[in-house]
Amino acid sequence: MGNNIVTFEKKWLDKLIPMRFKINYWLLKNLGLEGFRILFALGGAFLTVLIYEFLI
Repeated sequence: MGNNIVTFEKKWLDKLIPMRFKINYWLLKNLGLEGFRILFALGGAFLTVLIYEFLI
């Protein structure tokens, strides 16, 4: 049986994913685990309130 090589072309959205990981890694390295958690918990709460206010 020969070697089967499968390749995929990356779409534009797939190219953005490594940037997201780089940003998250930088934030995690600079804020620490607890600071990272607090930042995203507050960000999630802020987005929830913002969306709630615009929809109601």
